[in-house]
Amino acid sequence: MSIQPWPYEIDIFKGEGRLLIIPTVKHDSGFFVDSEWFVNTQNMDNCKEIGKGVIDAINVIKESPRSTKDIREQGTWQKNSKYKTWVSFWKNNFCTRIKYYEDGHYEVYSLVNSRTDKGVYSEIAKKVILPKEANIEDIGGSVIDVFATLAERYGEIIPRNERTPKHIELLDGSKMSIMPPKDRHFKDVEDCSSAEIYQCYSYCTKEDGDSSAEFFIGIAPELDCNLEASNVRNTWKDIHGQADLFEMKEVDYGIFKFRVEMKNNNSHRVSYFLQMEEDLLLEC
Repeated sequence: MSIQPWPYEIDIFKGEGRLLIIPTVKHDSGFFVDSEWFVNTQNMDNCKEIGKGVIDAINVIKESPRSTKDIREQGTWQKNSKYKTWVSFWKNNFCTRIKYYEDGHYEVYSLVNSRTDKGVYSEIAKKVILPKEANIEDIGGSVIDVFATLAERYGEIIPRNERTPKHIELLDGSKMSIMPPKDRHFKDVEDCSSAEIYQCYSYCTKEDGDSSAEFFIGIAPELDCNLEASNVRNTWKDIHGQADLFEMKEVDYGIFKFRVEMKNNNSHRVSYFLQMEEDLLLEC
């Protein structure tokens, strides 16, 4: 008799030119973890092969004891991917989940990549319920079918950095649309939990790494709405240190009317300003 709880769950990932079938088993800690057994196939349209992989995965779960592996070790998905972090893997792999119930029926459903929570497969895109009489071709065909729904929704390649405008409301009640930076290393950090910033993107060369640069829209409270060159220079000196380069000039750059640049060994800052009201300054 199996000691694994019902229903049995199997995750199937599609991406990187292959289909990866991984059964899930209960761990001694109480969590569910990936089995070390897996199927990795490039035959992503072969109903029989996919269906057989699912049946084999069910049998693996049925025969598996509680897992005792070190959960800090490399996961099964990592052994089958060029991506080193879960978020990178998630961005580049679709997911279908299969639940096999004690009465013998199957639920096969594809999961949407969440747009708000990184690394999370969220709501169901499409679900197929199969009776216990389903054969391996029925199972494999249902997997192909639910994956097709994701392909139609997102395209076969998941966008790594989908660029859609973000809409923000400024302090005076006016609206602004911001197009995110093209470079995939920019991370959306919203307002950085700061009342002085409307929207910010941090440049991180590694997943969850430290930021080395920022692109943001804010109100520059440190300048106290005073755009005299001496005030900007002295204020930035207090924050960033003595400038080796300091330049301020009037420009017509989109909606902005002033450009200021400063540079020293520690910082390089370029800001564009628009005096919206006497007591309201917009900085990019």
